[in-house]
Amino acid sequence: MSEKEMANSDVNEPELFTVYIERFAYGGYGIGKLPGGKLVFVERTYPGDLAEVEIIQEKSDVAFARLKNLLEKSQYRRAPKCKYFGICGGCQMMDVKYESQLDLKTQMVKEQLRRIAKIEIEVNPTIPSDLEFGYRNKMEFAFSYNNGVVLGLKMRNSNRIVPINECPISPSSFNKALEVVPEIVAMSKARIYNLKTGTGTLKHLVMRYSHSNNQTMAIFVTKTERFEEGKFIRSELLRKAPQINSIIHVMNSSDNIVLRGPYKTLYGSGVLDVEMDYEKFQIPPTAFFQNNYHVASKMVEYVTKQLDLKGSERVLDLYAGVGTFTMRLAMLSKYVTAVESSHISVKAGKANANINNLRNVKYEEANVEEYLKAFDDKADVIVLDPPRGGAGKGVCEEILRIGPEKIAYISCDPSTLARDLAILSEKYKIMSVQPFDMFPQTYHVETTVLMERLDK
Repeated sequence: MSEKEMANSDVNEPELFTVYIERFAYGGYGIGKLPGGKLVFVERTYPGDLAEVEIIQEKSDVAFARLKNLLEKSQYRRAPKCKYFGICGGCQMMDVKYESQLDLKTQMVKEQLRRIAKIEIEVNPTIPSDLEFGYRNKMEFAFSYNNGVVLGLKMRNSNRIVPINECPISPSSFNKALEVVPEIVAMSKARIYNLKTGTGTLKHLVMRYSHSNNQTMAIFVTKTERFEEGKFIRSELLRKAPQINSIIHVMNSSDNIVLRGPYKTLYGSGVLDVEMDYEKFQIPPTAFFQNNYHVASKMVEYVTKQLDLKGSERVLDLYAGVGTFTMRLAMLSKYVTAVESSHISVKAGKANANINNLRNVKYEEANVEEYLKAFDDKADVIVLDPPRGGAGKGVCEEILRIGPEKIAYISCDPSTLARDLAILSEKYKIMSVQPFDMFPQTYHVETTVLMERLDK
């Protein structure tokens, strides 16, 4: 090699740093220190790893890096149970022992509360999922075309689709669909939607499952209303995957949200039946429901017990959905007003109240913040289960104005939870912080926080 080639080789080789990973951050990053003391966030590393890393982004106070070589492995590590792990973006922690996943999630919640909300408080150990694998009751698979029909999940940090024929966190009926649907769709001659060009029709296959009733729903999402191939796909799917109970066609022109829009039932009842300890639910195809049935059941039980309702309370249930918490709250209190912006969920929530013979539930279809601004009544208890973005300053300030005796905040993002608790803690004392492992094999964690008014 010439001197010039050697010089070019040196220029092209990235500088590597050896970093000891000290702790774990929400978002799936191991945290260590570069020479000089700057914090560095490294994906796919865990406390106890000694890693060679390449800097990919540097800021004044922190840096982000990718793992290049693992010099010493953390005691947390194990062999992942999925051949697509590290390629598919669905799971981030499958190479961590399950008990350690729970410990790391507890630490993440505590760290977010300390760093963002400046709250130093005991966080209870994360309550595990009954199922470490096969737990998900909804999966959103995407179609693409690459010398044939491809069905799979997005590649890590990319919009490219990884073709998969099995997913360990899915029920077995989902895996059967992954096995047979690409061939069925190819035979149907349905045109696969191209995100770049906006041409084609068939976009996604969403699978939903009821663990309590062993029901499987297959939802085909198209860009346009026309789906003549649906009849052929239905007949072939029922022949090759008879465990599927419902087949739905959803028409969704949006490229930002997978599951929304008008739908038609191609086969079956068109709803999922779910039963918990004391209540029954019917879940429409496009309505939100917690992704882990067993953990959702534990959360409902925990929240309602911690609230210690006496039967005389007036409850506001914000972001109520189809009534996951609403129904149990109504069984234990005087009256529940459920506030939800999704028309489909409101309609389902009203139906679920009727199914459970509850006459003390009123559903309000409204934006939560706008509803609270106009609320001039009394609420003894407020329960809120906002989306990942959290409740936000406006909603939190309205809750402070209303001044319920107790608040139960259910969160799927500890960073937005911490932000909101910083506001609510002005007038409320945090009584308990309880994480639940709603999403094993990922860094996501569900957290319930119970609060009582300081001047009660």
